[in-house]
Amino acid sequence: MENLWPNDLLAEMPGSTPNAIETILEIQALGLAAITGGLVVGRVRDRSFRPARAWSLYIEPVDQPSKAYEFLIIRSADGGYPVAVEAYHLGDRRLKRCESKATLTKALQKIFAEPSSKSVIRTLAEESIAAGAVTRPQGGTQVQPARSIEIGPVFDTPDGQVSSVSMFGISGHISDTTLENLRDRNRRVVEPLNERFVVTMPFVGTVKATVSKEELDVLVAQATRSLKGY
Repeated sequence: MENLWPNDLLAEMPGSTPNAIETILEIQALGLAAITGGLVVGRVRDRSFRPARAWSLYIEPVDQPSKAYEFLIIRSADGGYPVAVEAYHLGDRRLKRCESKATLTKALQKIFAEPSSKSVIRTLAEESIAAGAVTRPQGGTQVQPARSIEIGPVFDTPDGQVSSVSMFGISGHISDTTLENLRDRNRRVVEPLNERFVVTMPFVGTVKATVSKEELDVLVAQATRSLKGY
């Protein structure tokens, strides 16, 4: 866990993206799972009040959303640069101003290299191990998959041809175009990230999720917090 933000983490990221700030955070969140052997996962939450924008990076032990920790938040006046990055656990060094994508990535590299950052992530990894992570003979760790992935056959709807999909506790419908892009590993849907992949699938209509009581408590608490403007 020595290098939590590899220099090549964004190497596969397109040169221009619809929202580079949010995408940088999302890729780091996904990369965190790979770097920690699946023990710690990251989630990006949009906390914007337009025109101002804000995105938080939460990190948590795998399958323990009730222990989510708000690692940092990025704020922007209009969705672009400059941005302010605040990492609460860094004390009097918690606030950084970044004028561009380059300075933002450098700031994030420094934040993830901080001993206190590694300590937070190491603590969450230990929570995962205590909750049932499996130790490999070589001394590494892995987590057994807990949720299935299933895509049903295509069928006709007023919105066109769609298929039902259930993955990681979320259920909804995706279009035949998304299915084709997924089948072909089209970069609109599948982007490489080191030895893993970022999969982006737009859902059609309502998306449903099956959650535990703990996860529901987290959702209710976050909804309450959001409505209060936090």
